[in-house]
This record gives sequence, structure tokens and C-alpha cells, in this order.
Amino acid sequence: MYLIVFYSQNLEASREGGSVKQKQDIHAGLVSGGATVADNKVITQGNQLIEGSYDINLAEIRLLWLALSKIDSKNPQPEGAEIVLTAPEYSAMYDLELANSAHQLQSVSLTLGSKPIYTYEWNERKKRVDAVARYWFSAITYGANKGADITLSFSPKIAPFLYDLKNEFTQMNVFAMAKLDTPFAFRLYSWLSRYRKLDKYKNPKTGVISTEKISIDWMKDRSGLTGKYADFKNFRVRVLNPAVDAINRTTDLTVRYETVTTGRKVTHLIFNYIVEGDKAYIRVKPEPPKLPRRPRVKKGSHGEGEWAKACIELVREYERKLKEYDKNEALPVAYLRKEILYYGIIGNTEAVSYIERLISERKSKRAAKKEEK
Repeated sequence: MYLIVFYSQNLEASREGGSVKQKQDIHAGLVSGGATVADNKVITQGNQLIEGSYDINLAEIRLLWLALSKIDSKNPQPEGAEIVLTAPEYSAMYDLELANSAHQLQSVSLTLGSKPIYTYEWNERKKRVDAVARYWFSAITYGANKGADITLSFSPKIAPFLYDLKNEFTQMNVFAMAKLDTPFAFRLYSWLSRYRKLDKYKNPKTGVISTEKISIDWMKDRSGLTGKYADFKNFRVRVLNPAVDAINRTTDLTVRYETVTTGRKVTHLIFNYIVEGDKAYIRVKPEPPKLPRRPRVKKGSHGEGEWAKACIELVREYERKLKEYDKNEALPVAYLRKEILYYGIIGNTEAVSYIERLISERKSKRAAKKEEK
């Protein structure tokens, strides 16, 4: 997979005629000084890597992104190319404690180096899509005792997706992503960035960029979450919303998303976003409101009436937002039935009769359309 190279400071000191104390002074100099910023603020990856499947943690993806920022993607990979990462720049990039950064560089590079990335490629001879396992690095070099730097060599199998890129690639600003705090947030930002320069996904009037429908199962597979968070609500609360919130809070993108259902199950998402500085606004379909549960009060009591009124206000606000989004949007029948319940509690029989007629009219129209077909 990859070659690990390390050096013993005692051995190196004796070979060079220097003391261990001198070597420790060199180490201290690396920790307190050295490069503190990425060489290139733009990360460029071939789209097969962007869409690749890999399961890595937050520390590993941070190290990977820092290493990628040092690649010149416009030119071929130089012979014997090596990437040097130092503790000060790793610490500065991600606002981490410097004291732990040197140890993290070594341990994280080893765990990342042992994890494969799967790309999906068309096999013309066999007429099928093959999953191809690759490893990020061909060699990792670090100090055996104390060392504030590591040296990485990207694998020749990965190099075609990092060097000499002419087409089918995506660019991202590493500084814009530095404060993201989950691996899924990094991956989501990179998937969104694929659409950034494609005019057909950008609304020329509003400036809003909208993605295609993206399968939730696809996102889970690509980010190492297959088999986890089977319930969409759990996935949304534990994975999706934290990632979207982090992107909105710390990057140059402002993101919203819409759910797409197949039957009664949420299966896909459409993301809408704007880039900071663009004169644009996001217009996305509003999410249904979360209605409060009925309180434990007596039927017909004042408390029950107040609960019903509060629910009515939430449903009305949802209907108003739907109309703002699209004047042809109508309140779902499920919420109309809820309104019948709420208005019945507060004794508004006129409203109940009106909504019942509305539901009946919708059913008649739906039946008429079926007959036409």
C-alpha cells in the first residue's frame, strides 16, 4: 500500500557528529517556526476523487486537505515529488493546539495511509462500472522519536486525479473550509463545489446554484455511512443539519436543501446555495412546521384551546410561506385535516365546514384527472 520511512534521532546525531541536544533544538525550531500557511489556497481534485468513496475521520480529512493544498494541479507530478507538512502550519490552518499537532501529524498520516479510497470507473472491455480501491500515499516519512514534520508521497495510482488536470475537476478554497468540524461537512462542501462553475445549474436572475437530485444512499456510501442512520430524521439531525450549519456559519457558501420523496420515504436532496459576495438570494420550498404535541390537559379546557390556536398559527404561517415560494402551491391535505381538528377544538364551525369543502373539491379534481387519463 505505502512505504513508511522513519529516522532515529540518536542514530542521525551520531552519524552527523551532532548531539541529541542539537537534534532536539532543531525539533524545537520546527515546532516554533516554519511554514504556517498552505502553499496554495486552492485545492483541485479530479471529479472521480470528489465522487469517490472513503471513510475517514475529521483529523484525517484535515491532514489530507492540507496536503492537497501543496499540489500544483496544472502540471504533471514531478519525479520523486514529496509533500512536507509541519506542525506549525497544521496547527495554524485548523486553529489547533501546537503542542499536540506534531504527534497528530504522525498518527493521523498513518491511519489515513491505511484507508482506501474507492473510485467508480467504466470498464469498456467488460461493459460495466468497476469499483477500484486505491491508497492515498506511496510513502510516509516521519521522525522515530520527536518530529514536527512529516513527508508524504502521493500514490501514482492517485496522481492522475491530482496532477496535470485539464478537465473534469473541481476547485475549492482550503481557507474557506478550514473551520468545518465534521468529515461529512468537508465532503458536502466538495460535492456542492462541483456545480459552482457550471452555468446550467445557476439561475441567471437570482444567482442561486441548484444541484441535481442527490441520493441520500449515494452520499452515505461516499462518506462511509452505509448502513447507518437508516431513518432520515436521524440522519438529518445527526449528520446533515450539522454539516449544513457548519458550511453556512464558516464558509463562503449559504446553503439550503429540499427533500425529495419516493413514495413516503425521503430518498434524495436538492441543495440550493449562493456564494458569498454574489448578489443573489435563495428561494427554497419551506419545510413543514413541527407542531407541538397536545398537552396533558382536560378536553375542552382553556389549555387545550391555547394549544389548538398555536397550532393553527403555525399551519397558517406554513401556508403563507408556501404561497411566497410558489403561488400555485397548496397546503397539503394532511395539514388541512389537522386544521379541522384545531378549529373544532376552539368551536369555529364555519372554518371547519370551509376546510371540509376544500378537501372535497380537491378529491373531485383528482378523480376527474384520473378519468381523463
